[in-house]
Amino acid sequence: MPIRYRHACIVSLLTILFAAPALAVDLQPGDLRAPKIGMNFTQFILQQSNFKGRYVHGQLQPGDPQLEISHLFWRVGRVFDAAGKPLLFFAQTPVSSVQPAGSLSNQESVSGIGDTTFLLALWPYANRETQTYFGVGAYLFAPTGNYHHDRNFNLGDNRYRGALQMGVQAPLTDRSRWMLALDTVWYGENAEFGQRRDTLEKAPLTTAQVSVQYDVLPGYTLAAGYFYSVGGETSLNATRQHDQTELHRYQLTGTAQFSFGKITLQYGGDLETENGWLEDNRLILRYTKYF
Repeated sequence: MPIRYRHACIVSLLTILFAAPALAVDLQPGDLRAPKIGMNFTQFILQQSNFKGRYVHGQLQPGDPQLEISHLFWRVGRVFDAAGKPLLFFAQTPVSSVQPAGSLSNQESVSGIGDTTFLLALWPYANRETQTYFGVGAYLFAPTGNYHHDRNFNLGDNRYRGALQMGVQAPLTDRSRWMLALDTVWYGENAEFGQRRDTLEKAPLTTAQVSVQYDVLPGYTLAAGYFYSVGGETSLNATRQHDQTELHRYQLTGTAQFSFGKITLQYGGDLETENGWLEDNRLILRYTKYF
């Protein structure tokens, strides 16, 4: 592959992938508490992210590329009885938009439907007396998102992805608890990547996440979380791109429980990244209703 063409593909790759869903399978503080069997829920999630700067092997690249990405997720789920243990299923689909800014302001924005996520989670161990839980989950990401091979930005991955996750949650004190989870995402291939419709592959990506949650008052909690992701090197037509992800992130969470549902406000961003875009900040508003 000519050097000039290979470099153009790398730049296109680093740009296009960021319109896809999040790199990891993020849990919310307290998510590993086993839900009640028979419970239904719906959730609306509004997320706004700003990306400033692109890194290659830990070095900030010249220029001022920026992206503003918005998502509105709708999630619906139910908890079933699996031999006396809670089995949770949910489906989630986003409506998203990508607005290029900075040195990319001359690029076309895109909006539409993103990829759909399905989850099946089981709690093999759930001790409500000691507030100690262990859960496992399997995710499927279906390529329902808006995608076209000759666009610089897309809302879907144009490939199936799958993930396995496990985690544990336990109390620290009477008013606080900790949570630790580990997940790995596996990627199918995208056989229509870029204007030449190349074959894009991606190695598995593993993420560890830890959070601490504190009950300020009954129904009001604060939490802080840290995420570390590694892996995910891409290959273009079987040629390695040497762009492995090594990403450190943080997230702060505040939750309030009301009679009409639960409101969650979150703020976070990237601390350090080896390759790819740096998410300067992320703001998330969640509304959850159980019934």
